[in-house]
Amino acid sequence: MKDQLHIMVTRDSGKIVRFPCTIKKLAVLLSASIFVLLFLVVTSIFTISLFTENRTISSRITKLQHQLKINEKTIASHEQTNQTQKMSLKLQLSNLELSNAKQAAAFKKEKALLLSTAVNELKERSELMEKIMTSVGITLKEEKTEGTKNSGGPFIPQQEANQDDLLSKADTYLKKIQYIPLGRPVQGAITSSFGKRKDPVNKKNGFHTGIDFRGKRGEKIYATADGIVKKVFTNGGYGKYILVSHNNGYTTSFAHLQTFLVKKGEKIKRGQLIGLVGNTGRSTGPHLHYEINLNKKPVNPSKFMQFASLLKSNSTLPEKK
Repeated sequence: MKDQLHIMVTRDSGKIVRFPCTIKKLAVLLSASIFVLLFLVVTSIFTISLFTENRTISSRITKLQHQLKINEKTIASHEQTNQTQKMSLKLQLSNLELSNAKQAAAFKKEKALLLSTAVNELKERSELMEKIMTSVGITLKEEKTEGTKNSGGPFIPQQEANQDDLLSKADTYLKKIQYIPLGRPVQGAITSSFGKRKDPVNKKNGFHTGIDFRGKRGEKIYATADGIVKKVFTNGGYGKYILVSHNNGYTTSFAHLQTFLVKKGEKIKRGQLIGLVGNTGRSTGPHLHYEINLNKKPVNPSKFMQFASLLKSNSTLPEKK
């Protein structure tokens, strides 16, 4: 009976209720109560933790959903902007293509006009050079054509004033004309023309084989065509004398010089400085005696100077250096 305990509960009516219990049962009940209490505490803590974590996750989901909406709006706005920019770029590209097409058409028209003008000018200059060369006795050799045997093909008529032919002809004329003595060797006035005249020294009638130009001592003398210097020496009454061969039957000679500025055998170009005006030899004063010979016969230099002025006005010949 010692292990028994009595739990007494007094009611409002004064009645006492007794609950007999052993210590062993009380210990078991107490242990069970503690276990249940601990289980409830742990469960509560776990539940609270899950609830807190759930709220945190819900809050994050809400924020992410909000951010997603913002991003979707931003993306939509960017797509609209990109679409607008694409349309603008397409419009600019179309405008550029149209502008380029217009420019190309204008350039093509201008090119055709310039080409037509150039061809006409080239034709006129070629005809002028041909006239000059014919007048001074130089003709171009026609190219020999092949026979009609072992040949054929469709007939294609040759176009008038073919550009390549004109360029080839003009190039040939320019090469030829570089060796024709054109222009003035000095800028002084003419004091004695080509042909019959009264000799300035003995006053007798004679024949002048060139043209005399008044000049000052030391005035520059220029070559009138490309060629090779054949003679540089003191030639009696001609005084200091230069003879230039142009390898086409033409020669030019310069007399009464003060100074030579070229040597025998030297290749020279039109407009090159070759000497200085003087008063050497049979002379009545400083001047230049200028002669042109074709196949060793003197010709009048006047017409060569006239043609040079025509070519200069047409910008066909190079100017003196």
